[in-house]
Amino acid sequence: MKKIHPSKISYYARNKRLFLSNARYKSMYRIKTKPTFTDAFFNTLIKQECSNFLKENGEHIKKENPALYKSITGKTLAVETSKPEEVKEKTSYSELDEYQKMKDAQRKAELEKAREKLKKEVTIKFTKPKFDWSVYGGWVNAHESVNKGRLGSTQEWKKEKPYPIYY
Repeated sequence: MKKIHPSKISYYARNKRLFLSNARYKSMYRIKTKPTFTDAFFNTLIKQECSNFLKENGEHIKKENPALYKSITGKTLAVETSKPEEVKEKTSYSELDEYQKMKDAQRKAELEKAREKLKKEVTIKFTKPKFDWSVYGGWVNAHESVNKGRLGSTQEWKKEKPYPIYY
């Protein structure tokens, strides 16, 4: 390892022992602070939300998805007697295909309605110009110079200017 000249070492590096023994610098990066809300507070809030949710939707979840109800509450439900087969009908593939075709037709109809609205709403109106620009324009001969009839800035003394007459 290279030897570094003492003038190149910072004040803090030279007096490391002094700073590390000082409580102010010792605990600078190792401070443990208490959060504004404790873990117990958050846990009570979570329990309240779960209980409110189960009050509102508990019966529905019990019927539809008992496994979800079990995962939320941790309680097993009493096993219900099997329902008659008439209630537990499974839909066939043909019914599903019909349903999907019906939904596709509804979506296409909605898209067509939306496109018709857009076509009706978009109207472009052109306004006529306020000025007749032909008044300001004129015929130009391409073979004549642009500065014809002008003397230039250095030849202004050649122009005859009428002097004002005072009475």
